[in-house]
Amino acid sequence: MNSMFVGIRSACSSMRLAHTHAIRHALLLTACLVLLPGNGSFGAEPSSAPLLWRMVPTVTPSDQASLQKKAAILRERDIAFDELLVKTLKDAAARPLPPIAVELFDAGRYELDVISTLARNNDTSFVRGQLKPQDSGEFSLVLNSATVTGTVQLGRRVFKIEPLGNGRHRLIEIDPKQSPQE
Repeated sequence: MNSMFVGIRSACSSMRLAHTHAIRHALLLTACLVLLPGNGSFGAEPSSAPLLWRMVPTVTPSDQASLQKKAAILRERDIAFDELLVKTLKDAAARPLPPIAVELFDAGRYELDVISTLARNNDTSFVRGQLKPQDSGEFSLVLNSATVTGTVQLGRRVFKIEPLGNGRHRLIEIDPKQSPQE
C-alpha cells in the first residue's frame, strides 16, 4: 500500500513540475511577444507616410562648386523624388493631400502640411507649408516638370534642394554662420 502512495505522489509531483514548466514557458513567450519592436508599446513610431524623396548614391560632379559655396555646406546628399508624389503636390485641386513625409539628415522625419499651392500654365507650381508636428518649421518648393527647387527651415537650420539634372537632386544643409545673407 505504501508503494502505491509513493507512485501516486511521484506522478502528482511530475504533473505539477510539468504544469509549472508549461506556465513558465507561456509567460516567457508572452513577455517576448510584448517586447517585440514595432508593436507601438514603447516610444513614438516614425511616420508611416511615404517619403517625397529617397537617398541615391552620389555621382561625382564634373564641374566643382566654388570653395566659397562649399564652405557654407554642412552636409549634402543626392536624392531622387517620388514622381507620383511630386505630381500630387503640383495639382492644386488634389485636396486633401495624402500624408507625405521628408527626411532631413539627423533632424528627423517630418510630414508636410501644405498651406498653399499656386499652379501656372507652364507646368510650374509653387508649394509652401509647415512641417508636422506643428511649429517645427516651414518649407517652400518650386516644382517645374520633374525639377524641384526649394528651401526647408527647421529652427535655425536651413536645408536647400537643388536640381542636378537627369531627375536627380541634392539636399544640402547650409551652415547659418557661413551662408551669405540674402
